[in-house]
Amino acid sequence: MRRAAALVTVTNRLDRADVPRLLEAASKAIGQLAVPETVIRIGEKNPDAIWLFARRGRSRPEGFMSALLLNEKGRSALFDGDLDLLDPQDQYLVSQHERPAAIYVWASFTPGVLAAGINRVMDRFDSPHYANADVISTSFTIRGHRAMVRRGFEQGVWHDGRLLEDFYMIPRRPKTLAERLPRYATHDSALRPTGIRVVNGFDDMMRIAAIRSAVYIGEQACPYDEEFDGNDLAATHLLAFINNEPVGCMRIRFFGDFAKMERLAVRKEYRRSRAAFDLVRASVALCKEKGYRRIYGHARQDYLPFWQSFGFKLKENGAPFAFSDQVFVEMVDEIEPSSTALSLKDDPYRLIRPEGNWHRAGPLELSAVRQNPLHAVRA
Repeated sequence: MRRAAALVTVTNRLDRADVPRLLEAASKAIGQLAVPETVIRIGEKNPDAIWLFARRGRSRPEGFMSALLLNEKGRSALFDGDLDLLDPQDQYLVSQHERPAAIYVWASFTPGVLAAGINRVMDRFDSPHYANADVISTSFTIRGHRAMVRRGFEQGVWHDGRLLEDFYMIPRRPKTLAERLPRYATHDSALRPTGIRVVNGFDDMMRIAAIRSAVYIGEQACPYDEEFDGNDLAATHLLAFINNEPVGCMRIRFFGDFAKMERLAVRKEYRRSRAAFDLVRASVALCKEKGYRRIYGHARQDYLPFWQSFGFKLKENGAPFAFSDQVFVEMVDEIEPSSTALSLKDDPYRLIRPEGNWHRAGPLELSAVRQNPLHAVRA
């Protein structure tokens, strides 16, 4: 591929005179395309939208790759069918100095060796200016589908609760990535500084201890031995961040046929945020992913309406009881396991991934690239 790429020149310097000839050649292979005046308008609004390819040593371009660089409204308009693909509206496009929300591969005509130039354009779209924009395309042929998958596109885009199977996407926009991630795995210090993650190390446990000390020991005068009750190392913890500042936490313990949610705490200065709501929803999502059908918890009587808003109900035959100078009631929530819930039917690698990271490869399966010891024995 590198050798082929060396035989191709790529430029975004558009010569109006080349456009009609290139569109005529491309339309014979692709079908109906935008008229030359529209292509010229798009290229003049943003030079990075039209890229011309030529075999090295030839003065006239012989192929092209075009993209619509869309703002947020344009991204939605594309999926809603409001974007006119034959004559894209200016209101949905960004200028060269603006960062797009999406890069839609508009049309590509790269016969023969010219296809090697596509990687050069994609390198441009991997630059910091474009790195947070989703790359979107469509294909209606088996050949096109294979090309999309080979280049890292995923088939199907969720938009407003609908799965649009005709679209392919490389998700890169932080909001898109967050929407695709489990609720309990949305925090990334670089890409998504506001979010939630499952605690997997002692640094995060120190953050948990700091939050709970401030809330329960500092504000509620709870004795240390009652707050840190010996169950923290037998539980899963979720930690919420706002702009990379740890602001809240939740503890979950797992029993035979139910999970118990407890120790929800949010720092006083962040209680106007959605952190408490997000922690509860993330905790429920984690319980569903572990295959549980029932969640149990204790609610302070004055906080019961908060929990009821998530579907929790008073436990049948449960009576108020007290500990740490507060009165609590028992509550339960009946849930359905997620469609991807962990089970013995899973690939063995998924079951050895770190807690809360079942959606991506873990360190042990990455170690499988080393020589397989079973093969070594057989040899």
